[in-house]
Formats: sequence, structure tokens, C-alpha cells
Amino acid sequence: MMKTAIVLAAFGSRNKNAMASLDHIIERVNEAYPDVPVRVAYTSSIIRGHMEKAGEAVDSVPMALEGLLEDGVTHVAIQSLHLIPGTEFHELLSLANDQMLKEDGFNRVEVGFPLVAGETGLEQVADIIMSIAEEGKGENDAVLFMGHGTRHDGSIYYEAMHRAFQKRDKTVHMGVMEHQKEAGIDVVIERFKADDVKKAYLVPFLFGAGWHVARDMIGDSETSWKSRLETAGIKCEPLLKGAGEYDRLVDIWLKHLDDALKRMNRC
Repeated sequence: MMKTAIVLAAFGSRNKNAMASLDHIIERVNEAYPDVPVRVAYTSSIIRGHMEKAGEAVDSVPMALEGLLEDGVTHVAIQSLHLIPGTEFHELLSLANDQMLKEDGFNRVEVGFPLVAGETGLEQVADIIMSIAEEGKGENDAVLFMGHGTRHDGSIYYEAMHRAFQKRDKTVHMGVMEHQKEAGIDVVIERFKADDVKKAYLVPFLFGAGWHVARDMIGDSETSWKSRLETAGIKCEPLLKGAGEYDRLVDIWLKHLDDALKRMNRC
């Protein structure tokens, strides 16, 4: 007999503000699939370690799968809550493959794409994000999205997203915190100076508005993006919502989950 479950695989966060995104998407998934059990797992071992020290136990994806197998689940859809297909998404693909090949394991394990997947998906996400970016900004104001950055080849998605923004509106930019100097805050500030930008809206391109937002985007240290921009004479206005708080973006994750469930139900 077929028994299905969903695992929501998030990077994870210790920050309470970031929980708004996770709570929102859990609510949306439960509404869409009221009869399917949903488990949440964190893909970041660092975050899980911090939470365990604080007395909050959270599952890794393998732990969540193990629990579901013990509960008699036969089919699992793992939905990535990452923004781009980087290291952690590809680890989910490997894990799903291993689970499918195990003796006495699941009959089927499918993985739903992250927010941005493929060229068509990127264009769709860019359209939605542009509609968010352009709400309330003045004609000559800039909008700067702060992505995490990655050493993985998936970093090309940050560059592609910046190009997609620029194609639609030259005042909208994508930058990253780590691993890609060509998209870092130094380069962004030089670009803003050249464009005579006086005000920038700072928006996280992260699942939740958690620790990175509090420290790296709007923190009091001289290295935060807000401090760097203000030192350069550019007024900042932060918008403190993670991607998981916008229904228009959650709709895309839910479409990827629905696709994974449909694949799983094919004989």
C-alpha cells in the first residue's frame, strides 16, 4: 500500500525572524496537502549544531527520512527550500538516489527544484522579484538584492539573475556576500557611484530574513552592506522580508513540490 510524505529541506536558521518564512511555507504546504504528513529538516550541519547546543533538536534530511521509513512511508517528496541549485541541493539529489537504491528502503524518492531552476524558471522568478522590487521605489533609486554566494558552480545563477534584472530595469542589482568578488559589495558601490545613486533599497535574496540580514546586511559593524553604502554617501532603506514570506515566490516552490509528487505517482 502506498503511503506518501513530504520533507521540506531548508538551510536552517537560529534567528527567530527567519522562522516567518519557514512557518509561512509550512502553512501553505499543509493547506495544499492536508492529508500528507510534512516533516521539516535542516541541511546545514552548522545550524543544527548550534540549535542542539541551545536545546532545540532538529532533523537532518537523512534523519527525517529514517523516521518516515520507520512510520511505514513508501514514497517521499523532498522539497528544496534553497534559492539556487548549489551544493546542498545537489546533495539532496545524491541522497535521493542512494535512498532509492537501498534494500528495504522507499519505493520512490523525488526532489523538488529550488526556487530558481533552469532558464525558464530564472526568468519567471526575475519577473516576480521585479514586481516586488519596484513597489514604492523612486525612479532614480536603486534596489540591491543580497544573495549568499557559493563556491559551487550554481553561482552562475546569481550572475544570471543580475543580468535578468538589468535587462528589465538598470536600477535593480544582485550582489552576493561570499565567494564571488565580482558580485561583492565593493563592485556594487563602484557601480552605484558611476550611476550617481543616492538611495538604495536593500533586500535579502535569502529564504529567511535571519542572521545574515541582521549581521551582514543591516548590522552596526563597518563591514555590513548598510554601513558600507552609507559610508559611500548612499542612503539605505532595508526591506526585512525573506523570500519565503512572499506568496508569489512560495507559489513557485509549491509548483516544484507538486511536480515532484506527480513524478513520484507515475508508474
